[in-house]
Amino acid sequence: MILPAMGVVSEVITCFSRKTIFGYKAIALSSVGIAAVSFFVWGHHMFVSGQSEVAGILFSFITMLVGVPTAIKVFNWVATLYKGSISFQSPMLFAMGFLFLFTIGGVTGIFLAVVAIDVHFHDTYFVVAHFHYVMVGGTLMAIMAGSYYWFPKIFGKMYNESLARLTFVLIFVGFNVTFFPQFILGAMGMPRRYYDYLPEYTSLNRISTFGAYTIAIGFLIALYVIIQGMMAGKKAPMNPWGAKTLEWTANSPPTHFNFDHEPTVTEGPYEYR
Repeated sequence: MILPAMGVVSEVITCFSRKTIFGYKAIALSSVGIAAVSFFVWGHHMFVSGQSEVAGILFSFITMLVGVPTAIKVFNWVATLYKGSISFQSPMLFAMGFLFLFTIGGVTGIFLAVVAIDVHFHDTYFVVAHFHYVMVGGTLMAIMAGSYYWFPKIFGKMYNESLARLTFVLIFVGFNVTFFPQFILGAMGMPRRYYDYLPEYTSLNRISTFGAYTIAIGFLIALYVIIQGMMAGKKAPMNPWGAKTLEWTANSPPTHFNFDHEPTVTEGPYEYR
């Protein structure tokens, strides 16, 4: 689920930083590495199941190994941003949000890969928070970045950029208010999959609930932005973001076969000067 999101982020960051993507081959090969290693990490869900110590050590090592190609991607994205001419349009804001949230999710994943720590955090809200920072904070942020980025290409219209930025603020802030307290709750010992909790967990759960409502408001506004853009948005320019990839040379929205004539390619897809 995270690999397509990483592809979206690579496209958005290089476009809005106006730089050739740093370490293209490393980013591409690290995707293959993540996909391959991820087939062998399933045992990290079973550290407290009674599996052998040898299996626990092996799955712990392999789980940590996923962090290597993942870190390669993060460092390459940051290097792409370095000294770039960054434009903070709504797609870029969500891509930056992805970097922040996914990094927190990845670092806390290393915690859970350690058998001694996982024994205490297993089936607590620490796991809930970690999972959401990776799969929701990561994948969902990238989906929003891609949706706003390719919206002009899909519909041939522009959306309200100011409201789109507001949706980022609400979703990003709401997400952290929702799930960061759950790291603390998990460390305090609050188990997941229970419908009720002890009184000492009340304050943090209320903060988390407030954050969830903030996320909901953000997505309701995002839904309005998309519908309003589809129905009454201004006609989109041919290439509103100044991107270098081939799809922006086609009509918006594209015709049935994408191109009326075979396009002429004069440079690479990320060659920003």
